[in-house]
Amino acid sequence: MRTKHFIPILILFVIITSKAQSISVLNKELEKSKSLKESSKIESDLGRIYFGKGDFLTAQKFFFAALEKAEKIKNDHLIASACNNISATYMETENDSQAENYAKRSIDFNKKIRDHEGLADAYNSLANVYYFQEKDHLSLHYFSESIKERKIVKDSAGLFAGYKNLGSNLFEIGKTDEAIKTIEQSLKYISKKTDSAKWIGSYLTLSQAYLYSGKSDKAKYYLDQCYQYIHNYKDKSKVEDYYYTVSQYYEKTGNTTEAFKNFKLYAKYRDSVISTAKNRQLSELNLKYETEKKQNLINHQNFELKQKNTLLIFIGAFFLIAIIVAYFIYKNYRFRQDKKLQKEIFRQKEVETKALFEGEQNERIRIARDLHDSVGQMLSLIKMNLSSQEQNLENEKVQNLVDKTISEVRTISHNLIPEELNFGIIPALENLADKVNSSSSTKMEIDIPDEIRTLEFQKQNELSIYRIVQEVVNNMIKHADATSVNLLIKKTENILIINIRDNGKGLDNNSISNSSGIGWKNINARVHMMDGKIKIESEKLAGTQIEITLPQNG
Repeated sequence: MRTKHFIPILILFVIITSKAQSISVLNKELEKSKSLKESSKIESDLGRIYFGKGDFLTAQKFFFAALEKAEKIKNDHLIASACNNISATYMETENDSQAENYAKRSIDFNKKIRDHEGLADAYNSLANVYYFQEKDHLSLHYFSESIKERKIVKDSAGLFAGYKNLGSNLFEIGKTDEAIKTIEQSLKYISKKTDSAKWIGSYLTLSQAYLYSGKSDKAKYYLDQCYQYIHNYKDKSKVEDYYYTVSQYYEKTGNTTEAFKNFKLYAKYRDSVISTAKNRQLSELNLKYETEKKQNLINHQNFELKQKNTLLIFIGAFFLIAIIVAYFIYKNYRFRQDKKLQKEIFRQKEVETKALFEGEQNERIRIARDLHDSVGQMLSLIKMNLSSQEQNLENEKVQNLVDKTISEVRTISHNLIPEELNFGIIPALENLADKVNSSSSTKMEIDIPDEIRTLEFQKQNELSIYRIVQEVVNNMIKHADATSVNLLIKKTENILIINIRDNGKGLDNNSISNSSGIGWKNINARVHMMDGKIKIESEKLAGTQIEITLPQNG
């Protein structure tokens, strides 16, 4: 995980209409609507209003409903709009994988209908996804593509946001001077003094830029400019960003009391923005939407089947021989349909299991990030504040307790997601080998070609691969009495192969396959969730070789 140099104030686009109406009026219009196209537009408007209020769960519900109707009538414009809206809500709730998926769908449909404004919004959404995935070259590319599309349609509001987001990205990669110029360029497109959100975003970003470039007076100037808007502003996420920046300013200028005071305000507002329950509900809503689509298809097939049955019975009343022939045809058809239905039910269960597993992985990553960024930083501020006070025996005891608490938080965070993965899966595996070599009589060697080191993996898959290798190596050391372990990773076409072998006493293949131990079950579950396969070759006194093949799709 990258250490942020500043708070990124990125702007997410929700496709809106120019007509501002209340929720009650739109609900009445929805009841009276006579076409799927009209209903889809109204549901998008309702979702937009709830999105603006910060109620992302309700907004997501209406955006999915709008998408379902748009797909039924095959309206590409409405599909593109709904997909981008859904991407934005997933970004607000830190579900990056779903945000990326729907942003790409929106781009494809906008290209098809040549909608420059919609394409600009979709590019911006995808750029935000890559920004938070720390894929800087991709985020810079799509922010720039978004600005190009804005210029084509002369969209002032969009150009403000585009330059604002591009500037934020430039700050993140350390191009401070270029970033400041870009943010200042965005100010030209703020049309009204009452555009609070735009002024707040720009002032906070400029304040951060000057703060980390050592110009504290400039940073304080923009924080003061921001305050005239923030103290009456209702968007808690913006208030959260403001107090974090203020705490950073006081920390940089040595005022630990004010830094701690404002950091507590930041933590208070952050807790109210994102909750675990909201993420879980959104994931369940997406799964419900996909399941309902499949169920509708099955119901439609069953309806067609009943029609055919009625026709067969009618014909059979007149032709006895035809009844017998039709009966066997029907039985064969039902058998194939039942097989298809069972296969679809199994696939749906597999999708649900994967969604639950990915949700758990994302939640572990989020909790580890929050422990490190929020609780860890707050404890560090407490320790700094104690260090600045007069030292005595009681103060020393409290400091020791804080040190132990910091160590415990780091241990919990590491158990959720190892710190070594902050630098990527390959350095994490090398670090694992170093630990084995330094802490036991077993020697571990790794062979990873350069072409593997350049691959990019999803965070969830990195964690799964690390846990698989860690569990296998631990089993080889503890149960096979291995003195040598070799790890080889290679790639053939689109398949990633992980080969682990030892020189231990070997294991019984049947006992491995039928093992009731949690370790082997976890290994098999993680491999299965990545659509991979595991092959185990082991003989007593001849060592064990475990080969895992994974589809190489990030």
